[in-house]
Amino acid sequence: MTVLNGQRTFNFSIKVPSDKVSEVEKVIKDHASFMQEHHSYDGKDKIHLVHYYVSKADELVNMMDPREGTTGNVNYSINEVYVVPEGIGQHMNFANKWDGMPGFGSVLGKYGCVMVVNGEVIQSL
Repeated sequence: MTVLNGQRTFNFSIKVPSDKVSEVEKVIKDHASFMQEHHSYDGKDKIHLVHYYVSKADELVNMMDPREGTTGNVNYSINEVYVVPEGIGQHMNFANKWDGMPGFGSVLGKYGCVMVVNGEVIQSL
């Protein structure tokens, strides 16, 4: 399914020190399991998503010249796009009952750089 202007999103960017990566990736994996349990791309009996993905990359000292090396941090981007605006509220209803929410919230609070909650897609291809 194509991402369309007007659809709603969650987008989180987190910066994690290398020595905390394994701890954070356990929380991300738990979040992905939560997403799979309550969301689907077809909307059948679950919250209808357009897109969900998590990406990661070593943080570069200078993104214009990767030869300068890395900082020792790992950057993550967690992205969710919902078919209808109500998907955000539906997601939050399940998330507030999810036993992994305190851990996920702690990771976002400790390492979060950018938090887009109920964002609106304003450009897409």
